[in-house]
Amino acid sequence: MYRFFAAALYLFFLAFASATHAAETFQVDSKLINETVTARVALPESYHHSDSFEYPVMLVMDGSTQFEHIAGNVNFLSTFSIVPEIIVVGVSAKNRIKHFTHTELEGYEGRSGGAELYTQFLRDELLPEIKEQYRISPYTLVTGHSLSGLYTSYLATHHADFINASISVSPSLWWDDFALINDIKTAKQQAEKPPVRWFVSMANEPNEMAEGYKRLMNVLAEKSESVFDWESQQFPEETHDSTPLIANVEGLKSIFRGYNAVPNIEIKSLEQLQAYYDNYKKTMGYNFPMSVHQYNVYGLKAAYEGELEWGIGILEKGVEVFGQSEVLWDSLATVYSMNDDTESALQASNKALKLARQHQSKYLSEIEAQNGELTMD
Repeated sequence: MYRFFAAALYLFFLAFASATHAAETFQVDSKLINETVTARVALPESYHHSDSFEYPVMLVMDGSTQFEHIAGNVNFLSTFSIVPEIIVVGVSAKNRIKHFTHTELEGYEGRSGGAELYTQFLRDELLPEIKEQYRISPYTLVTGHSLSGLYTSYLATHHADFINASISVSPSLWWDDFALINDIKTAKQQAEKPPVRWFVSMANEPNEMAEGYKRLMNVLAEKSESVFDWESQQFPEETHDSTPLIANVEGLKSIFRGYNAVPNIEIKSLEQLQAYYDNYKKTMGYNFPMSVHQYNVYGLKAAYEGELEWGIGILEKGVEVFGQSEVLWDSLATVYSMNDDTESALQASNKALKLARQHQSKYLSEIEAQNGELTMD
């Protein structure tokens, strides 16, 4: 048990060290909304460990204020296999009222009610550009706060054809006399696609914000799971401005509930893990293949909990899929060494060291240290 916690502390250090990373940017000249939109992109740490692995994409509304903390938390959570590794894309709207409302309000003629057109922009202009530049899978998650939380609520309830999951943080459901809630009252199951996984939250907020949330909860409680797949949470200690940090973390954990096959100290073999995710695919309606961090976490857990052969099998499969991952090769060297296979351990460590130097890896010093120990043995 002590060795497991030692490994856990090492993993925590790696996760903390990788909490922030530079974002890439690109622009889209939209003909649909007649704007030039700047998108900021945070790639998973393992993105360059494979030439073919595809990642879900998360569209962050109000990206100018919400992108950094969401990208950092996705990176942290995925390191421990709590959520998948995700390509996070921050997008900001120049006219929030127009783009994030689906009805035109009196007094706001021409300045509201553009949500459907903005959705077309995301689906037909932005996502194709992302797909052109990055390896994205056909799984799209959106998140928004306040007025953009109203918009992600609209997507969750009107566009199962476009998105798979949605997070709505303190959504402005009061808009146009609670128009969206009135739509939800009459909603029926959409076509053949499973309903969007939807997480809704509310902070300690007064008046129409709280009233909208209360009304929504009452309406959703009367709908079957075939119409809406939702969870909700209130954060009484948070304000409207502070709640996005915690609500997005809880929203991600809610949407990907059950994703971590070994959340505590229990362990599984490679075959058991593969069976687990085959079953998870039925729950989610989408196949999430195991990522670098899953192979790493599950392999090390198995080895440190006394199933060395399981750990070796998981990590060997990991380097088969992600042959450019210095992290997996280094972990494989660790479990080979635990199994008293010094020759294989050194070969794996040499591979890890070569890749770490090529990638200018932040893990280079740790990998060098293990390689030095193995060389002296």
